[in-house]
Amino acid sequence: MKKFLLPALVAVIFACTPKHDGYIITGTLTGDNIADGKAYLTNFSRSEPLKDTAELIAGKFEFKGKVVTPEDYAITFDGVEGRVSFFLDNSKINIQVVATEPNKAVITGGVTQDLIKSLNDQKEEIKKRYNLDSLLAEFYVEGTTQARKDEIIAVYEEAQKEEKVVESNFFANNPTSYYTITQLLKKIEEYPLDEMDQKIAAFKALPEFEANRYLIEVEKAVEALKSVQPGMTAPEFTLNDPKGNPVSLSSVYSQHKITMIDFWAGWCGPCRKFNPTLVEIYKKYNKAGFGIIGVSLDSDESLWNKAIEEDKLTWIQVSDLQFWNSAPAKQYYVRYIPQNIFVDQEGKIIKRQVEKDDIDQFIKEFLGL
Repeated sequence: MKKFLLPALVAVIFACTPKHDGYIITGTLTGDNIADGKAYLTNFSRSEPLKDTAELIAGKFEFKGKVVTPEDYAITFDGVEGRVSFFLDNSKINIQVVATEPNKAVITGGVTQDLIKSLNDQKEEIKKRYNLDSLLAEFYVEGTTQARKDEIIAVYEEAQKEEKVVESNFFANNPTSYYTITQLLKKIEEYPLDEMDQKIAAFKALPEFEANRYLIEVEKAVEALKSVQPGMTAPEFTLNDPKGNPVSLSSVYSQHKITMIDFWAGWCGPCRKFNPTLVEIYKKYNKAGFGIIGVSLDSDESLWNKAIEEDKLTWIQVSDLQFWNSAPAKQYYVRYIPQNIFVDQEGKIIKRQVEKDDIDQFIKEFLGL
């Protein structure tokens, strides 16, 4: 009987030991005159901001918790300028911080953090091999000739090509990492939609991504993009003009052979810079059947109206004054401005994101002029 006692005791102890399936972050802050205080852990999400606080005692701190959506986080400290940035997943991470240089903290552990470090190390090696820091500094020095600038640009482009290969290999080797899904959201329009469906299916097959915010956002983005492909009927919307009158999209495009949906804002520098050119294009082709409906992503009504007046925008303007929460911007998956979509008189989408320099010729060819 005695020979069964020890294994049984070990089993009881093991069963009573609390398990932690989230993250554990331990760390040390060193430097002169480090006072006790607090350490703060936070992510960078507007839609799902997460924060935690830990005691900083004798330079040591510890965070425990669980993240549903692993992503970039930062730790800051009372009385210390700067922050420690890293990717937080549900694993053990140790952070050694020097108070004068928190951005150079030594981070060990963390499954995804290690993957990212490996990727960044490869990119850094490329930068050093091409001597990019020195070359880019030389590029902006007064007196650098155009010929020399062209040489620097050529070197920079070669380095960028190598970086893209490194990134491509990383994502091929880590198709369902937590970091991969965060980057997929940023690069979503670089992939064919059928390929995106396959990528989404691979993530959804894994239980750890069940409530992942990035996966949810990627799914929504793909659905939005499917609805605004060339040949699809442009999603309808109705917003108020500056005088408070409701205007529907269909009431505008039905009056023209081709209509540009122009997403812009009074606070957007590139938009305002392009507006004089757009005014000339409108004058040039309006009588031939070209129309515009401006959809503003402003939140300040007075700024919106002032921009319309100053830039002499005579076509129809609408807005819900919801900034990036603009309903049509979400419908049309607008993540930057200025951005455009062209539709025909039946409301069929002709093309998305025509480059500024190509708009004039694009309209001219469509109108057969």
